[in-house]
Amino acid sequence: MKVGDNIKAIREAERNYKQSYMAERLGISTRAYSNIESNVSEITVSRLIEIAEILECDPTYILNYQDAKRSYYNYFHNYNGNHGINNVFQGSSAEHIEKLYEQLLASERSRISLLEELVRNLQK
Repeated sequence: MKVGDNIKAIREAERNYKQSYMAERLGISTRAYSNIESNVSEITVSRLIEIAEILECDPTYILNYQDAKRSYYNYFHNYNGNHGINNVFQGSSAEHIEKLYEQLLASERSRISLLEELVRNLQK
């Protein structure tokens, strides 16, 4: 996982911001910002938080962006020849689906808490 790749993907796909806009908001040159997205420059936690604020998302969203996107795509496009068919609704009861949803939600909340704690510790 490359943080710069995630930042670029979110900037282009979700916000439609230009690199020059991001650089201006961060108070750095466009070249310096480009180096962040190209994974040439190391990114600090404080810079990640600044970028997340500009992109109007949580820093953990940036950190997990490609992995979450890849998992979703793989499930719906490659899982046992699924080719976009949502197997969850084929013979599954509503209770089973709700239970799976709650488990997934609890897991994601736990991951977010751990990542937030990591960010807080790195800021100290």
